[in-house]
Amino acid sequence: MELTTEQLQHVENYLYHKKFDFIDLKVEVLDHMISDIESLLTKNYSFENAFKITVLKWEKHFRETSSFFFGFQYSDSKIVVKNAVKMFKPFYFLYLTAYLLPVIILKSFSFVFSKNTQDFLSEFLFFASLIALLYMLFIIVKTIQTKVKTTYRFILKTQYLAVIFLIIPLLLGNHFNDQGELNPVFTGLLSGGFAVTYICHHFYKKHLEAIKKHKIS
Repeated sequence: MELTTEQLQHVENYLYHKKFDFIDLKVEVLDHMISDIESLLTKNYSFENAFKITVLKWEKHFRETSSFFFGFQYSDSKIVVKNAVKMFKPFYFLYLTAYLLPVIILKSFSFVFSKNTQDFLSEFLFFASLIALLYMLFIIVKTIQTKVKTTYRFILKTQYLAVIFLIIPLLLGNHFNDQGELNPVFTGLLSGGFAVTYICHHFYKKHLEAIKKHKIS
């Protein structure tokens, strides 16, 4: 049994009062709730009772929660965080690998570079980290300016502090010790910074695609 226009508006109002305005999830959640209500209507429930039962079922999904993957200082509706974790988890392990692998390799093996190579690599890493930092700042500013909520925007928000992984190597300048070896910790930080830049680039593109898909300016 299909809902009337007035009944559909009633369901939409519920999401509005819950401040659930994530454009990439709202339509899907609305469809699920409508389907639940329609299913109950076929069992001879009144719309009022079917709506109350459905709201009770979905209430837990709108409770504010956080996740280990983003840090407990970042929280939102359970359904948003759960969806964000599902998308972000592979990238989380990419980030860890990007940081830990250079540290493990450089601590396990000795790579001594000549002075000319040191100068070249230091200059290259400086400009690479500077470009990555500027791009990260661009993404942060542009994402904040859109003000349109998506799961991708939530993920991006949790990554803003990661710019520190690019700032630290920039401030240090020299990536080598007195023996001509790359510093394992700072190289790991820089590698992690590059990984986070890629991660933010990926989710920023997804954020823009979601806005375009839903035709929101």
